[in-house]
Amino acid sequence: MATTLQPGALTPSQTQQTSSKKAVSLIDSLLTKPTLPQGTAISPQVQSVQSNELLSTPGVTGTVAAQTTGAQAGTATGVTGATPSAVAQVTPAIAGQVTPATIGTASQMTAAQGTVTSPMQAATQSLANLDKRATVQGQLEGISQDIETSLQQGSPLPAFARGAAEAAKATMQARGLGSSTMLAEALAEGILRSSIPIAQADANTYKQVIFQNLANNQQAAVTNAQAYLQMDMANLSNNQQSNLQNLQSRQQVLLTDNAARNAALQFNATSQNQVNQFYSNLNANIQEQNAKRLDTMNQFNTAELNKVSALNAKNTTAIADANAQREAAISQFNATLDAQRQKFNVENQRVIDQSNVTWRRQINTANTAAVNAANQTNAENLLNLSNYALSALWQQWRDEASWVNTSSENENNRNHNLAVAALERTTSLDLQNNAQKQALYGMLGQFGMSVFSKYSDIRLKTDIKLIGVSDMGINMYSFKYNGSEDIYQGVMAQEVPWATTQDKHGFYMVDYSKVDVEFKKLN
Repeated sequence: MATTLQPGALTPSQTQQTSSKKAVSLIDSLLTKPTLPQGTAISPQVQSVQSNELLSTPGVTGTVAAQTTGAQAGTATGVTGATPSAVAQVTPAIAGQVTPATIGTASQMTAAQGTVTSPMQAATQSLANLDKRATVQGQLEGISQDIETSLQQGSPLPAFARGAAEAAKATMQARGLGSSTMLAEALAEGILRSSIPIAQADANTYKQVIFQNLANNQQAAVTNAQAYLQMDMANLSNNQQSNLQNLQSRQQVLLTDNAARNAALQFNATSQNQVNQFYSNLNANIQEQNAKRLDTMNQFNTAELNKVSALNAKNTTAIADANAQREAAISQFNATLDAQRQKFNVENQRVIDQSNVTWRRQINTANTAAVNAANQTNAENLLNLSNYALSALWQQWRDEASWVNTSSENENNRNHNLAVAALERTTSLDLQNNAQKQALYGMLGQFGMSVFSKYSDIRLKTDIKLIGVSDMGINMYSFKYNGSEDIYQGVMAQEVPWATTQDKHGFYMVDYSKVDVEFKKLN
């Protein structure tokens, strides 16, 4: 809105007003076209999001596949069947009747029967009995329990959680949210985020130990089965050789004894033919017995080979089952790991997007606040300039009127008038200041101490001393209110803008529920 001056205000109506032309022109320029002096206009610096201020975490890609090597079943060797020899045909000689000494019933060799002392049992790992420490869920459960125990007992947090907790506290305090409910959520989120890599590393360590133990048990079982099989085959061979040696020894004794008897019978034989016939029969019997023994040995060897083949087939089946179970467990583990990886990537991307949106929102809020503050400051400066120009114009009119009225007086009268005017002005200013102080004191007394405690404008205080710093980083002061000798503890409203309000007189009040400093009287 433009201001119109009265006629004669800018153009002097009397010659005596010529000396004030320059002042009138200056006042007119300030009134009609107010401008801010250099340095009084504020141009806010708008902050923009930089490329390094946005988070971008790529997800984990790739697949995990374990290579399964099936155990090869061993085949027992070294057992060969004896080849029976043909029984020679004996033509007995015709001789006189002789009653020869017979061997009697030949001892029958009993083949040694072998058994597997300790067959191999494939080592397995039950998923139902899987240690919780080998899973990320179990590790996070243990970490959460440790943090809850620390909070309940009032002891320090675990070392891996302290850095995240301190960083979250510092960030929230810097934003003025150190005492809000958002601090607990930020602490929980920071601690959980720092705990996930530790839980994954510990779970992987336990998984590796479980699989290594399973492989070691499997290898030990295979080695033990092979050792027991070799030992059983050696014992079986030794038993077979011992039985054969004993049978041959008994057979040799029988032959020796019968030879002695036959020699004695020679004295009773009437011809050499009887002796030849006796030996022919004896030789035929021995060959027949040898043929029977060879056939028995072949049957024993065949039976043992069948047992060994059956054992090898059983071992092959057991190993195939163990390999199938192991492949199924590995496939399940790979599927679970892939699902966990996908879940982690989705959650990580969500957290990153949320952080970016929050960061952009904070920047826009700060830019808007800066622009509004600059506009407010500029408007106040313009208003102050206009008020000053108007006051100066009114003062000029008063001075010109006074000068016109007293222009006919002598210099002494003019000096007297000037002294009186100066004295009146000083007296008026003193009265005005006293009136303002009395109005302020009356206002403070009207509200009472319950409301008075909220006024923390630095302009209302004196004898200000810094006595400490709160946990939120807010300065604590001791001070006196203007016109009072009581000493109080509190903050300066200008230092905690987030907790201040302004009354109709322009003084700032502090809501002490938003700061961690207690307002109290010290004396």
